[in-house]
Amino acid sequence: MRKVLLLLVLVVAGAPVFAQVVGAKVASQAKTTEETFAPDAATHDQVMTLLDLLQIRKTMTTMMDGMKQAMKQGAETSFRERVPDPTPKQLEALHGMIDDAIGEMPLNELVEAMVPIYRRHLTKSDVEEMIRFFAGPVGQKLLREQPQMMQEGMQAGMAIQEKRMDQIMIKVRERAEQLAEASEEKSGTGKK
Repeated sequence: MRKVLLLLVLVVAGAPVFAQVVGAKVASQAKTTEETFAPDAATHDQVMTLLDLLQIRKTMTTMMDGMKQAMKQGAETSFRERVPDPTPKQLEALHGMIDDAIGEMPLNELVEAMVPIYRRHLTKSDVEEMIRFFAGPVGQKLLREQPQMMQEGMQAGMAIQEKRMDQIMIKVRERAEQLAEASEEKSGTGKK
C-alpha cells in the first residue's frame, strides 16, 4: 500500500510538468501566427538541432517507460492486496489496462511544443554554444551518463520520500479531517 501511495505522490508531483508541456503545446498553437521573437532569438532549426543532439525523444520515451513500469508495479502490488494469488492472465489484463490508459505519447508534438519556449529564452549564440558543447566529447559523455545519473537520482529521491511517507500520510489524514470538519460546520451538520 505504501508503494501505491508513494507512486500516487510521485505522479501528482510530476503532473504539473506534463501539464506545462501539454499546455505549452496548446499555447504555442494559439500563438503560432502572432508570436514574435527577439531578432537574436534562436531559429526553429537551431532548437531542433539542439533537441535532437540532446536526444530529447529518447529521454522522453525512457521517462514514460519508467513511469509506466512504476505504475504497473504499484497497481500490481495493490491488486495483490485484494487478490493474493492472481493468475498470469489477471496480471496481464492489469498491465494492459495501464498500457491503454497511458497510451502512446505524441513525442513529436511534445518536442514541437518545446521549440517556442527555447526560442523565447535562448538566443542564437546561446544555442550555438550549447550545440558546440553537446557535440563535443564532454557533452557527449554527459549525454551518455545522464540516464544512469537520473535513474540513481530518482532512486535516491524515492528512498527519501519512503522515509517520510508516514509523516506525509499523517499530514494528509489531518488535513482531510480538517476539511471534513469545516464542511460539516458550513452545512450545519457538525457534531454537537
